[in-house]
Amino acid sequence: MSVAPHIFRRALRSLWENLYLNSVSTAVIASALVLMGMYLTVQHNINIAVTSWSRDVHVSAYFQPEVPEADREALRDSIARDPNVVRVKYVTEEDARVWLRSRVDGLDDVLEDLGPGVLPASLEITLRESGDLNSQMTGLAPWLRPEEFAEVDYGREWLERFEALLSVVKGIGATMGLLVLVAALFLVANTVHLAIYNRRDELEIQKLVGATTGYIVAPFIVEGFAHGLLGSLIAIVCLWGIHTGLAGRLEAALQLGLIPEFGFLPLSWVLALMLCGMVLGIGAASVAVTRFIATAP
Repeated sequence: MSVAPHIFRRALRSLWENLYLNSVSTAVIASALVLMGMYLTVQHNINIAVTSWSRDVHVSAYFQPEVPEADREALRDSIARDPNVVRVKYVTEEDARVWLRSRVDGLDDVLEDLGPGVLPASLEITLRESGDLNSQMTGLAPWLRPEEFAEVDYGREWLERFEALLSVVKGIGATMGLLVLVAALFLVANTVHLAIYNRRDELEIQKLVGATTGYIVAPFIVEGFAHGLLGSLIAIVCLWGIHTGLAGRLEAALQLGLIPEFGFLPLSWVLALMLCGMVLGIGAASVAVTRFIATAP
C-alpha cells in the first residue's frame, strides 16, 4: 500500500528537479497536438460544409436571353407543379446583381463596366431531399429544354469531384499527422532519456538493492502521463484561442456563405486529442526508460 504514494512522490520530485526538461517535453507534445488540432478543426468544418451542400438538392436553370418574360413565368409555374419540386424562384438579372452586390463588396463598378446580360435570369429550383436526383432530373427534362435554357447546373458533379479531392486531402493529412506524432514521440523520448540519465546513479542503486523493473519504471510512466495531460490541456487552450481569434475573420472573408459557421472541435474530438496526448507522453516515457534499462550495465 505504501508503494504507490512513494512512486508518486518520486515522480513529483523528478518533475520539479528536472523542470526545464519536463517543460520541453510538455511543449513538444502541446505543439504536436496543436498542429493536429488545427488540421482536425479545418477537417471538421469542411465536413459540415460538404454535408450542408449535399443536403441542398438545388438546380439552377439559366434562361436564354431571347426568351420572353411571359414564357419565363409560364415555365416557372409549370415546373412548380412537378411533385418532386419543393419550390421554384424566378431570379431576374437585377435580382442577381443585387444579391451579388450584397455578398461581395466593390463589384458595382465591375458590373457597370460589363453591362447588361452578364448575369442571366434564372430559375432556382429546390428538389425534395428524399428523391433520386437522376429520376428527378429526368422528370424535369421536358421543361428544361435548350431552346429556353442556356445552361442547367445542379452542382452534384463538382461536389463529387470535391469529395474525391477531400478524400485525398484526408489521406495526406492523416499521413502528415502520423509523421508529426512519430517526430514528437522521438523528441519527447530523447528528452525523457536525458532526465533519466541525470538520475542514473539513483537508478543503479535501486537496481543493486533489488528494486523491480516495474518499481523503477513506474515514476517515469507517471511523469509521461503528466507531460501528456498538461500538454494536451495547453494545446486545447491554444486551439480555442486560435479559433476565437480567426473564426470571425474567416466568416467575414468568405462572404458568399459557402460555410454555414466555423465551429470548434466537438467534445468527442477534444477528448480524443487529450487521450492522444496522454498516450504520447506515456509511450515516450516507456520507450526512454526501456532503452535506458537495456543499455545500463
